[in-house]
Amino acid sequence: MDRTHGPDDKNDILWSTYLKAAEDEEKTRPKDWEGSTAGILTFTGLFAATVAAFIIESYKLLSPDSGEQSVALLSQLLAATANASSHNPVVVISPAPFRTAPSAIATNALWFSSLLISLFCALLSTLVQQWARDYVRGVNERRGILRKDLRTLVCNHIFKRMGVDRYGMDEFVSWIVALVHLSIFLFTVGLTIFLFNIDTIVAAVVLGILAFFALIYIAASILPLMDGGCPYQTP
Repeated sequence: MDRTHGPDDKNDILWSTYLKAAEDEEKTRPKDWEGSTAGILTFTGLFAATVAAFIIESYKLLSPDSGEQSVALLSQLLAATANASSHNPVVVISPAPFRTAPSAIATNALWFSSLLISLFCALLSTLVQQWARDYVRGVNERRGILRKDLRTLVCNHIFKRMGVDRYGMDEFVSWIVALVHLSIFLFTVGLTIFLFNIDTIVAAVVLGILAFFALIYIAASILPLMDGGCPYQTP
């Protein structure tokens, strides 16, 4: 004897089909968030340590060198002693006021900004990982509580997905990557300025290498706009 399905049975089939299709998305989307931010955390940790090593040397340029001040004071003391022994008037030459070089200000401003941005990216990455775990935990809890009420479970899933899309969770992760790129750009500009005040040949070599990679980055940004099938892309 044939059995006809009632409206409730048809709806249950519809809800079940939707939930099966959405299950893969609920698993892959948080994994993408965690995978992207895990790489950011690793990179920003190494990058921040590198920038900090340069800052340790560069921040000294913002204040007078205590060694040079000591040498100047000793020179004045020796000159005063020599003049006193020869009964000549003691002439005290006051040192010129210290002025921070504009290149030192620019270098430190760029490097400190780069360091702060990279640390901020690491903080945001940890938040995204926590949000991803909370998202997965919430999905599992809702499935356990509402496993018999398929319609409510589907509506809850749609509501959560609309919230993720409305607040741009995927775009948020992309913005973190863009900030990491910005911190690298600031560091390289500061490095170029720093090296030009030490040795122009070394600075020119480094600038050439940076220009080469900058062209690659620009090409990877422009090609997807010209060809939709290009796999390269930047944030």
